[in-house]
Amino acid sequence: TRGPEFEKARAEAAAFIGITASKSSGRVRQNLLKKGFDKAMADQAVLYFIERGYIDDERAAEAIARRYQGRKLRSQRMMAQVFIQNGIDRDLACRAAGRLPDDRETALELCRAQSSSDEETLLKLLLRRGYPHGLAREAVKNHMKKENE
Repeated sequence: TRGPEFEKARAEAAAFIGITASKSSGRVRQNLLKKGFDKAMADQAVLYFIERGYIDDERAAEAIARRYQGRKLRSQRMMAQVFIQNGIDRDLACRAAGRLPDDRETALELCRAQSSSDEETLLKLLLRRGYPHGLAREAVKNHMKKENE
């Protein structure tokens, strides 16, 4: 039964989703809870928009991934955490991260995107971005080799 409370929740969710329709179900749900709607009403409103294609967590993950390009690249493992922090379900977050370019490729790309050519600085950056130590060291070594050619 959809009453006035549902209509208020639906209107709030629509305003939050906006024209891009790239918000995750978790973000929309969290926003409704913050606005004072109970969990059942928030879930009902989220389901309403999922059924109509306005909320699509796959699309939300793709939009999030597009924001992390160039100098903002992260490892697949770190991107899974970014997806989860943005309200994407853990299983979907892991699958979406697994579809991103390989860590070896993105680590080298991240090195190329940086203005620094200091090995230690690049290594620390890669480690902060979630790349395993061995892979980070290898990427920096390969980057330095290409820089010196």
